Amino acid sequence: MPDTSNMTDEELDLWSDINNPNNDADMDDWADAHNPNNEEYLED
Repeated sequence: MPDTSNMTDEELDLWSDINNPNNDADMDDWADAHNPNNEEYLED
């Protein structure tokens, strides 16, 4: 499991969604959140 201590609140929310079997989020959502060319991008 990655180190979550440096994650922002938005990243932690997305990470918990990805790891929740009842949620539709997946690693594609994580990639989108970290791609500056995507509208879902989380600013630093």
